Amino acid sequence: MVEDYENLCYVYRNMDGAIMQHSPREPTCSICQDYFTDPFTLGCGHRFCSPCICLRWEEAQTPACCPVCGAVAPQMDFKNTIFASKKVPLTVGPIFYQLLSSDMQICGRHQEIKNLICGADRSLLCLLCTQSPEHANHRHCPIQKAAEYHRENLLIQIKAIWKTKQKNQRNLNRETNIIRAWEGFVNLRMVMIRAEYPKVFQYLHEEKQKHLEVLAHEGKVILHQLKRSEARMAHMGKLLQGLYKELKELYLKADVDLLQNLGDIMKRIDLVQRYMPQPLNPKLSAWAITGMSERLNSFRVYITLDRRIGSHHMSLLEDLRRLQYSPDDPGMACNPAPSEYAPSWGAQLFTAGKHYWEVDVGSSCNWAIGLCKESWTERNDMRLDSEDIFLLLCVQVDDHFSLFSTSPLLPHYIQRPRGWVGVFVDYECGTVSFVNVAKSSLICNFLSQVFYFPLRPFICCKPK
Repeated sequence: MVEDYENLCYVYRNMDGAIMQHSPREPTCSICQDYFTDPFTLGCGHRFCSPCICLRWEEAQTPACCPVCGAVAPQMDFKNTIFASKKVPLTVGPIFYQLLSSDMQICGRHQEIKNLICGADRSLLCLLCTQSPEHANHRHCPIQKAAEYHRENLLIQIKAIWKTKQKNQRNLNRETNIIRAWEGFVNLRMVMIRAEYPKVFQYLHEEKQKHLEVLAHEGKVILHQLKRSEARMAHMGKLLQGLYKELKELYLKADVDLLQNLGDIMKRIDLVQRYMPQPLNPKLSAWAITGMSERLNSFRVYITLDRRIGSHHMSLLEDLRRLQYSPDDPGMACNPAPSEYAPSWGAQLFTAGKHYWEVDVGSSCNWAIGLCKESWTERNDMRLDSEDIFLLLCVQVDDHFSLFSTSPLLPHYIQRPRGWVGVFVDYECGTVSFVNVAKSSLICNFLSQVFYFPLRPFICCKPK
């Protein structure tokens, strides 16, 4: 039996030499210095593991370049690279050699080659061992076939972890961007609140101070939550990267080591997927301002629509929805607002004085209300970055509702109003305010504007 085994090894060595003669001169990745995993070839001709080149380019601060020759690579989409169609692996020779050196072992009891693995306890068996009482009722599989199956599964897990890591990075970027602007937004909201209170009686001073204190405290609490969420996502990113590299290393291990180390890493993958941190959707609470509704109602007007003004197609809501999707995530769908959200114009023109009216937005998910320069009624290219439009917009993205104001475009992290929304314009003072009628609270206002042109009410809302 030993002589037969030596002869068999001699045949395998000759086969291995033949394979290596037909293998590339560089069978290893120059980044990880190991055999290729899902190889990817750049335009310059150099070849790398797809996981290695994706990680290298993701961490680089400069344009993507070949790590070997420095040639600038064309703009690459990491997801398209890592999720490319299956390629013919370059590791046939090395992996086959691993089979010879580690798997083809002699059974001490039967002096036969152990080329089978037991599905119950993952022990290596020869053909006669599979017929023994302790293994006769178990499922058995050739080692090479079992390893190929699990190696394919590991490659799927590598790609799944990459996709999860990219999603976590997008969430991290979103949270970081909010944190950068959060203190400025809270401060700006304080300015808006301060501007509202001098219009009411002096005895509201204590209420104003309490409102600002609660707003400042709430802003700090939410900022702390955002930073904690950011830290969790950053930590998850490191865990995912480590798990990603560990999967790649396991993929390249010998068949026996690969099969015997599967259980622990698959459990950790399941835990990581189950406890992925989700981005927050911060909202400041609405605070009723005593006397605001009574004061505004003294300037109430009733807006009628001018049917003679054509309702041109305008892409305000579509543009706003597009802005909510990250530029590095082109695969996400962007559904435009339905065509039934047609813009309408008020029949009244405002050139002086104070005016207040209310619009019922109901439970609509997407709407825009406010005032625009009179000349906009003749245009069909109204955009969010346009000047002389003073609008409050609500847009739904996934399960979240977001509020924005224009001139300039600014998000407002407060609760979405339902039902009636009030609009107030003070032409001489150059202010436009939006209020939540049900809660008698301020949504936002435009301060220190200069109106030197007629203003016309604008409504874009789903008809009832």
